[in-house]
Amino acid sequence: MIHKLISILLLSIISLQAQENLRIGVLAFGTVNWELDVLKHHNLDKKYGFDLDVVELASKNAQLVSLQSKDVNMIVNDWIWVNTQKAKGKNFSFYPYSKATGTLLVNENSNINTLLDLKGKHLGIAGGVYDKTWLLFRAYSKSKYDIDLKDIVNPLFASAPILYKKMQDDSLQAAINFWHFNAKLESKNIKALIEISEILKELDIQKDVSFVGWTFDTKFANENKDLINAFLKASKESKEILKNSDEEWNRIKEQMSVKNDKEFEALKNGYKKGIIEEFDENSIGDLQKVFKILLKEGGEKFVEDSTSLDNSIFWNFDSK
Repeated sequence: MIHKLISILLLSIISLQAQENLRIGVLAFGTVNWELDVLKHHNLDKKYGFDLDVVELASKNAQLVSLQSKDVNMIVNDWIWVNTQKAKGKNFSFYPYSKATGTLLVNENSNINTLLDLKGKHLGIAGGVYDKTWLLFRAYSKSKYDIDLKDIVNPLFASAPILYKKMQDDSLQAAINFWHFNAKLESKNIKALIEISEILKELDIQKDVSFVGWTFDTKFANENKDLINAFLKASKESKEILKNSDEEWNRIKEQMSVKNDKEFEALKNGYKKGIIEEFDENSIGDLQKVFKILLKEGGEKFVEDSTSLDNSIFWNFDSK
């Protein structure tokens, strides 16, 4: 009996030692941490046979450098970057993480009810001249009103935190910002002028699309398919927990840095709305449409060497 117990113990130790390690680079205060915290808390990495190592990095650029230098195996990034790298002969793969994206918010007392009401006003834009949401709004205004939005507003390009503060203190009436800043603002006297789903519908895009996703070296992924797919399964289960468990949200509330319950609920609901239920060939077809729109609006400086969207960048994973 003792020999049997020793054998079982040794096998358990060997099994633990055999588990592969996956290093994911994240921004120290990014929303990706919420999911990874859930994953680790519930030992989902162990459940699916790997060890997750979360590496905190200082900036998006640090993430890109760490991925390309192989200091980390995976980051969250957008498929535009992945596609551009592919056109340059550098192979990375992408699998959707979230469909949460920015939109255009206005102060409720601003008397701004349509895009046309923005004429002559300052419009804050996070992400720069080539911000994807900004480009989609320009395409929408052309389709809906036959007007390029940039020709009727005074664009104010600034960092997301600055725009957040300017919207809060009412020194700016309208801004396009990232989803988590928007969620916090919507808990106050600020509303979405147009939901991104309406923008996409006008542009003949049928599904909600994902701009950001898990990004990793294709060669590494092909050599470690079981590891990548094991992580994606654990990621999916983590999202299911966040989708269905208020108790789990209460557990991670402290790390969300919310000032009050309204902000907490807004961030929680915004995250849930961003959860992707499916990603298939139809989804990729819609991303092809999005790419063509972004190429038309942003031009070659935006897409650099890529003039078409290469379907091979999307990792083939059956989430069912």
